[in-house]
Amino acid sequence: MKQLFPLLIVSMLVISCSNQSSDQTLAFIPGTYVRSEQNEYGQIEDTINISIQHQEVNSFIIEQRWQYERILDGIHQQPEYKMIIDLGFYYPEKKLMKNQRTLVTYSFDLEKNVLYFGSLRFQKIK
Repeated sequence: MKQLFPLLIVSMLVISCSNQSSDQTLAFIPGTYVRSEQNEYGQIEDTINISIQHQEVNSFIIEQRWQYERILDGIHQQPEYKMIIDLGFYYPEKKLMKNQRTLVTYSFDLEKNVLYFGSLRFQKIK
């Protein structure tokens, strides 16, 4: 019985440590992501800044800012600006974050340092 007790303690410790593997996607999420697009109608500069709100429940503040400079008959118009602040929750089992207002899903590619927002691709800069 005395020999069984230390073995039981060690095995419980090993099992508990193996269940707490770090989620690399969760650690990757906070930061600033940018995208730029230009076509014959205008130019878009889009930035998403994600910061941790409550780490215990995997909630994040999503701040999206964009600038759109319309081109009308070859002439650049006055730029339009917009800023939206939302709340997002990260789901570790799917490795996705969902915007709680729009229900849009954000996915992350750690190898390419990229955030996907629908069909849009944002490059992480910091």
